[in-house]
Amino acid sequence: MNSMSRSPRDWLVSACGRSLGTVFPQRPAPAPEEVRRVLVVKPGAFGDILFATPALAAIKQGYAGARITLAVGKWYTELTGGIAEADEVLDCGAFGTPGRYGWREVWRFSRAIKRGEFDLAVVLDRSPRVAVAPWLAGVPHRAGIDSSGRGFALTVRAPWDRLRHEVELMLDVVRALGIACPQPRLRYVPAEEHERFASRLLEEWDLTQRSPLVVVHPGGASNPGMVMPQKRWPAPRFAALADRIVDETGATIVVVGHGADQPLARQMRLSMRHPSVDLVGQTSIGQLAALLRRSHLYIGNDSLPLHLAVGVGTPVLGMFGPTDPAINGPYNAVGVGLVHQDACSQHRPFVPGPVTACPGCRCIERISVVDAWEAASQLLQGAASQSHHPRSA
Repeated sequence: MNSMSRSPRDWLVSACGRSLGTVFPQRPAPAPEEVRRVLVVKPGAFGDILFATPALAAIKQGYAGARITLAVGKWYTELTGGIAEADEVLDCGAFGTPGRYGWREVWRFSRAIKRGEFDLAVVLDRSPRVAVAPWLAGVPHRAGIDSSGRGFALTVRAPWDRLRHEVELMLDVVRALGIACPQPRLRYVPAEEHERFASRLLEEWDLTQRSPLVVVHPGGASNPGMVMPQKRWPAPRFAALADRIVDETGATIVVVGHGADQPLARQMRLSMRHPSVDLVGQTSIGQLAALLRRSHLYIGNDSLPLHLAVGVGTPVLGMFGPTDPAINGPYNAVGVGLVHQDACSQHRPFVPGPVTACPGCRCIERISVVDAWEAASQLLQGAASQSHHPRSA
């Protein structure tokens, strides 16, 4: 069975959604002057919320003067501190997290939305339950993704009928509202306190020299409700790549990650011939972003820090296997989403739905250290040619 094949339940939900869509037809998008309060709903996960920042920027521009509220799950509120386009954040608790919510949570979230008296809800999530909440709350205009007819609760629907990068799929919703999206890009702005932290950190670890600073994250691929270890390139290969970078460029390697990444980070560092700086579990999201902004290159799996690096303008090298860089890769960035041509993600026909790895998936292991070094070398050469030095940022 194809890894994106849909279950009988999925077919039933889609069929019901299409039927309801004829009962609740679409309506024209509201005129900009009619919109004073906008709710943007993206409960999770970390990388997906960053993917929503180009859509947020376009909404902010398209509805000038409107107040923008971003609704995210309780595990992700820390991330929103660097999303400048959101005027306020609505903590929607466990709502929207796979396996963590049901119709009771939908109803509770709808009550929280109702108190906001929003004119427009922009739902950047494919779940029909997420789209139903603004409908139950009585928000008059509701725009979002119509995945196989599941967008019946939306008054403005953007079809998901072809392979699209996640960012472009969200921007399709904005375009359906009649808003232009010129030069979209991910954007994350570390707070001043996080910038000061990064500056002190570089001084304390004596990392202010002119040699390249390369940040490596060997873990990740973990969000509340979903862990996908098949997205992780082997730690010993990260070690071999890091050693090659040090041999060839004299770079300083900084290893980062969440506290749960400690075992993989330890395996990587013990496998290296050269010393490295261990910052695993020692930075907040904002602090990590500020450090990344001062780095020459970020290397890691398809996980939050990869897209955080894109959001602060740092060149990136991402390792991909079961996920497709054409859908989840670095967006409009200086960087490479490295994937082997024989990986399952490169032979999967388009079917709307969640991505799952092929049985016993080890596709990411098809990426060799040599291939990774060639990509990293080119990115470092490009960084060296820039007149602006990252650490002076």
